Amino acid sequence: MTKDKPKLFAWDFHGTLERGVEIGFWHILKQLAKKWQIKEDFKLEEVRRLYGVSVFDYLHHFFPKSSHKQIKAMMVRVAQVQNQNHLKIYVTAAPGAIEILSKIKKAGHKNIVVSNSHPEHIWPLVKLVRMESLIDEIFAVDRHYTDRKIDVVYEKAKSIKNYAQKHKIEKIIVIGDKPDDIQAGLSIGAITYQYKRPDFPPVKTHAHFQITDFMELLKEI
Repeated sequence: MTKDKPKLFAWDFHGTLERGVEIGFWHILKQLAKKWQIKEDFKLEEVRRLYGVSVFDYLHHFFPKSSHKQIKAMMVRVAQVQNQNHLKIYVTAAPGAIEILSKIKKAGHKNIVVSNSHPEHIWPLVKLVRMESLIDEIFAVDRHYTDRKIDVVYEKAKSIKNYAQKHKIEKIIVIGDKPDDIQAGLSIGAITYQYKRPDFPPVKTHAHFQITDFMELLKEI
């Protein structure tokens, strides 16, 4: 155990701790187009550019001529396909993710995941990339399978802050790839790290630090 007070490392999951979900979703979009006989020329780059928006918004973007009823039917289909373990073909842990999570855990600190995902979907993915023993708790801000507007920054910030207060943790480090992740951290006074992937379009945030290698977090441990 560390001699210092325990710290809280709050992680985004999609696009941060994992790689490949967006590729799996790209293939799901193609399957949907085929099922509904819609002509498509979907680009993986476009899927990555939109990464982090809700499934509802994704479908409206790629199927702009589809009715609301049809979009809702597509959402059901997406959930069914994901529950059939479609994504396990594509998803792996991000480089260095297991190593840094292990070092944080060994030092006596806490790892939590705060994700824009449905609880039934995020837990299987965490297990798929073999991180379940390294994550202390998962918070799912479920905006993907709803057309209801959710304040993601507020919900993420609340989850992180409540966990820190419950465990009497004063220092919080937030790591994510999108502005929502960083803004949630900044709103509660956390140290923020934007994780930048070379295969994703650049995104501007107000993070304290930008990293491409999780080992840069060693200074926080």
